[in-house]
Amino acid sequence: MNDLAAPQGAAWQRSFIAFAGAGIRHPSELMRVSDDEAASLLARLAGLAWQAPLTDLGRYTICQATTGYSSALFRDERIVGFYHGSYLWIAARQRGAGLSIPLILAAAQQRGGGCLPPGVVQQGYSRAGLAAHRAAHHSAIKSAQAQGLAVPPAVLAELSTRPPGRNSPFLPQPSQELGTCKKSSTAF
Repeated sequence: MNDLAAPQGAAWQRSFIAFAGAGIRHPSELMRVSDDEAASLLARLAGLAWQAPLTDLGRYTICQATTGYSSALFRDERIVGFYHGSYLWIAARQRGAGLSIPLILAAAQQRGGGCLPPGVVQQGYSRAGLAAHRAAHHSAIKSAQAQGLAVPPAVLAELSTRPPGRNSPFLPQPSQELGTCKKSSTAF
């Protein structure tokens, strides 16, 4: 199987490229979702029906839309972050709190284990968005290991060659924003 194949299964069963897609190879700040773009998407999301909370994070919950491929981070019944299609965004006041990890993993769960929604063949990432996805993938693998699940050897090998750490280009530094990426191309 080549590393671009989209295997079925959970995030921890996939290589990073199978989890996040080929867009990881060329991060660009042009992929950052602006607050203006987010405001437009928030208006759309406000009209969606949401399932019961999938994840309870204390003051925050993560819910999935009843239709489509949208996951949202709620605080006090207000959306403060989302993964809508290929767009990932978290409000400025919530950035840096690690909330992108459960949001990304909730979206991946809804999408069959990977981040790409159906019909999207590649999505772009900012450096911070790439770091957030790398951290989410790493978290999924570590969680699976803690549960005694058999993580595929190829996934473990990849993880050992690119462990996230403070000096890694795959983890944001404290001043960077987390969780921004956009769709860059779709299948026809």
